[in-house]
Amino acid sequence: MNSARRNILRGSVSTAALSVAVAAGLLRPSYSAAASIKNNLPEVLRTLQHSNSTLSSAIQIKAPDIAVDGGAVFIDVVCVLPEVDTLLVYVDSNPQPLVAAFQMAPQVPPDFQMRIKLSQTGQIWVVARSAGRFYKMSKAVKVTIGGCGVGLN
Repeated sequence: MNSARRNILRGSVSTAALSVAVAAGLLRPSYSAAASIKNNLPEVLRTLQHSNSTLSSAIQIKAPDIAVDGGAVFIDVVCVLPEVDTLLVYVDSNPQPLVAAFQMAPQVPPDFQMRIKLSQTGQIWVVARSAGRFYKMSKAVKVTIGGCGVGLN
């Protein structure tokens, strides 16, 4: 079968599905979260570099003390600070420290679970921006085998 034909069919089915979702009101292109993060994340990171973030017990990180496989470490983060609009997760020992960045609407509670990669033993940091100020908390995780390795991210 012709690969160009296959690509056109695949693209038209995706476009049709998106069009139906937009028409039904399920998707609102003007409120795209990806565009918001892309536009605001560099500003948030610059502000974070020049701020003096405060350690806060209002950010809770649940992660294993010892991770058998650094390639898939399950973490659970709960933040009870008011007016949280941005959460950043980074690991200081990874070749690329920034693991995740979330910008949230006020209606979204800052509570999430995810799997991350750790190249070696290190600290998992979560930074939250609440009412224009930055708060942070860390959790030490020891990696016994595996890891993300340099250049494999």
